[in-house]
Amino acid sequence: MGDSLLQQQLDEVRALLQRARELFGPNPVAPPEVIPADGDR
Repeated sequence: MGDSLLQQQLDEVRALLQRARELFGPNPVAPPEVIPADGDR
């Protein structure tokens, strides 16, 4: 039973991701140049 619920949620996420790619393209936001360490914030 748990597996079918996880599969349903995975299918929903995949559908939302596909829709987002249709709307915004594959890379709507450029990744950051530098990712600061937690202490550098």
